[in-house]
Amino acid sequence: MSSDISAGPATHGPNRRNFLMLSGAVAAATAIGQAAPAAAAPGGSIGDLGGHPFSLGVASGDPLPDSVILWTRLAPRPLEIGSGMPDKPVPVHWQVAHDEAFSRIVREGETFALPEHNHSVHVDVRGLPTDRWFYYRFRCGSELSPVGRTRTLPAPAAPVDSFTISHVSCQNWVTGYFTAYRYMAEDGLDLAFHLGDYIYEGAITAAAPRGGAFVPDDIRAACQTVDQYRLRYSLYKTDPDLQAAHAAFPWAVTRDDHEVVNDYLGGVDHGQKQLARRAAGYKAWWENMPTRCDPPVGPDQRIHRRFAVGNLAQFDLLDSRQYRIADNDPAVSKLGDAQEAWLIDGINSHGTTWHVLAQGQQLGGVTANSPTRNRIYRAYYDREVSPIILSGDLHWTLVQDSLLAVPDATSPIVGTEFIVTSITSTGDGPGSQTTKDNWLKNPWVKYADGYRGYIRTVITPTGVSSTQRDVKFVTRPDAPVWDAQKFYIEAGKPGVQLV
Repeated sequence: MSSDISAGPATHGPNRRNFLMLSGAVAAATAIGQAAPAAAAPGGSIGDLGGHPFSLGVASGDPLPDSVILWTRLAPRPLEIGSGMPDKPVPVHWQVAHDEAFSRIVREGETFALPEHNHSVHVDVRGLPTDRWFYYRFRCGSELSPVGRTRTLPAPAAPVDSFTISHVSCQNWVTGYFTAYRYMAEDGLDLAFHLGDYIYEGAITAAAPRGGAFVPDDIRAACQTVDQYRLRYSLYKTDPDLQAAHAAFPWAVTRDDHEVVNDYLGGVDHGQKQLARRAAGYKAWWENMPTRCDPPVGPDQRIHRRFAVGNLAQFDLLDSRQYRIADNDPAVSKLGDAQEAWLIDGINSHGTTWHVLAQGQQLGGVTANSPTRNRIYRAYYDREVSPIILSGDLHWTLVQDSLLAVPDATSPIVGTEFIVTSITSTGDGPGSQTTKDNWLKNPWVKYADGYRGYIRTVITPTGVSSTQRDVKFVTRPDAPVWDAQKFYIEAGKPGVQLV
């Protein structure tokens, strides 16, 4: 392993577009119902299984100042139960380098893809230089994975001039194409937040979804078992645009409901059948995400977590479902008492300029009183912290001032919430004009948009600039993208401005 770990400041390097073209070409070789051709594999390597083992691409996630998680899953036949893999551990070599030619290796090693984890790989690469971009790849036998690109975060309390994120939610494969991810992959991001509904668990009934794509019968049934959830992830992860976005930058991922079942309340014991379904969904989620969260223990898994980007921003990721008992019970937290206490106790724990809360679903309805939200917003307000709140689930973009006491429009503004629209769910925009008008009747709601897309946000010490990026349609491929609206939040001044 090379001992050369010198590098310049983190940057989007000059070869970034070539890297994305290479990653996209490899990903595009994997189509529904077929895998990319395997390279020659003498000596009985993984290539003898009849398919490229890296058909689902590569990903990275949950970066820290000296570490990042690298992910892949071996799947030469991804749309079959077992993915065409033998029932035994398989060695996988990994490399991290300063350059995409891998002439300057920073770290490398070997791990095993285990059958009990569906031959997924989670490598926690430690000892990396802070605030740097890297390239990474895997090798199994004689076969190489696509090349991914990732980064570490700035050191704790280090001055940071700018950090660019996006947040996305709700990607129903049957409903449309993941074209928004193609644009995200080219959008100069430091980190992407996925806020849940990465898959949809329901039965696939369309005879030929997505313009005639073949979906095997094993994948069509509503997900109940771990093998069914695994196959659903495989189906989604064959998408070339999703693979390109995963390969372009690290992700931080949380869940909403469809990773298990629509609108489930995790804090209520619905019996062994429901708990078994939750355990299966959680396990398949962990196997397919580039997360440093520990694997689940049965139906339980802690996924709420916190990190900071130098002195610029603290990020808190919440679990909106696992501990939920009731939405508006004044005595019971929607987040579960322990998670709510963790959130409140950790406000301003890193002393950063900005505080970002990311969650699968908003803490309370746009127009409804919510005791859980009231307590949390009061905690921010009392500490003179103005949060930026990133939410998903709604299939609309709503940008609003976060009031201390919804629906009292005269109550103080605590922060700003960006509820992001879906990647595909609900289909082509623009959504109902009546629905849009009803949202905008509330004076704290500043913007409503029913197209599909994502929100890109640039965080600086003096302000936060966000852009709603919409795709024209999702029911056909290759939709154009445009900047639908820009927003600005001035540091020290709660409330959002339309630009």
